[in-house]
Amino acid sequence: MIVAAIISLLLALAFIGVFEWERRDRMNTGSTEDKFFGNWALVAFWICAFFFIVFALGAF
Repeated sequence: MIVAAIISLLLALAFIGVFEWERRDRMNTGSTEDKFFGNWALVAFWICAFFFIVFALGAF
């Protein structure tokens, strides 16, 4: 369970990084394009964060 928790934590960090990178890129370029990819990265972050908590609590 510890390995699963670590993997889900790393995935959550990667997804929140993608979300922040896209948000900053849109702010720097003044882009008004659709935020589809960033929105799904945020959803994936919360899913991974949830599973991190589940796996971490399951380890104890």
